[in-house]
This record gives sequence, structure tokens and C-alpha cells, in this order.
Amino acid sequence: MNHFRRFLWTGLAALATVAWASPDDPEYLSQVVSDLKSLHRVTGAPHRMADSTAALCRIAYNTNPHEGEGTPTFCHVYVSPEGKGAMVSGKGTYPRGAVIVKSKLTREKNGDPVLFTTMRKREAGYDPRHGDWEYAVLDGRSKRVLARGRIESCISCHRKYASTDYVTRAYTKFQ
Repeated sequence: MNHFRRFLWTGLAALATVAWASPDDPEYLSQVVSDLKSLHRVTGAPHRMADSTAALCRIAYNTNPHEGEGTPTFCHVYVSPEGKGAMVSGKGTYPRGAVIVKSKLTREKNGDPVLFTTMRKREAGYDPRHGDWEYAVLDGRSKRVLARGRIESCISCHRKYASTDYVTRAYTKFQ
């Protein structure tokens, strides 16, 4: 019986390792946006994005899902537990591994995400001129990573927030 238990626990441990990707695995961000309940939502209600901000999605993602007949763009923003302190205070730098997710919606209420954009704090030296952030764009339905890395349209927008570790807080309920 002891051999069976050891076999069972070894098998479960191996399965858990395979089922949850490591932070350096490309599938990691897909898993993060698939489990938003494990993150802290920092928007009290869907936040209306500035049209100029929404337009930058066109650069990062070939077609802008926010374009329409004057349809406003909304989002919810989430932060991982390790980044909550910096997000709430608006001070300091985010620790390595912190993830910020923007769930972009086409409608204010009951809209399904059409796109996710993420910021993930990487190791020191990843991109020191821009706070060592890795940016990513994920499809809203499949949660598949469409682009990731040092995305220039993301960097150009976040550059103006250098004093808050390149993170805007315009949407937070903590202001």
C-alpha cells in the first residue's frame, strides 16, 4: 500500500507541474488571464478608456477590436497579489513576477473581453530603460498570446508613467 501511495503522490505532483506553466513559459500568461479570480481587481466598475489609448491597440494588434461606430471602449484591470501593494499605494516599484492584466471590453456592462493586455515585471536587466516590463497582447476568446515582449506601442504609452514604475493608476478605485 505504501508503494501505491508514493506512486499516487508522485503522479499527482508531476501532473500539477505540467498543468500549471512556470512564469517563463509562454503559456503562463494564458493561464493568468484564464483565472482572473486569483488576481485583485483594481477597477470598481468598467473604466472607460481614452480613445487615444484604445487606438494604440491597433498598433499592437493588427485589427483594433475597439473600433466601431463611436462605440466607447471599457476595461477592467487586475493585479497579481505580489503587485497589489504598489498598485494600491502608487509608490515604489513592482516586484519581479507581478502581473497587471487589462481586460478590454466592447461594452460597459456584461461585455466579454475582446482582448487582454498584460504587463509582467521581469528580472532586472530585461529592459532597464522601461522598468523591466514585458508586455503582451492576448486574444479575448482563446486567451492565446498574440504578441509579447518589448512592444513599442505599449512602451510609448507607459513611458509617461515612469514615476509610478510605468503603471498608470487612472482606473483604480484607490485614488
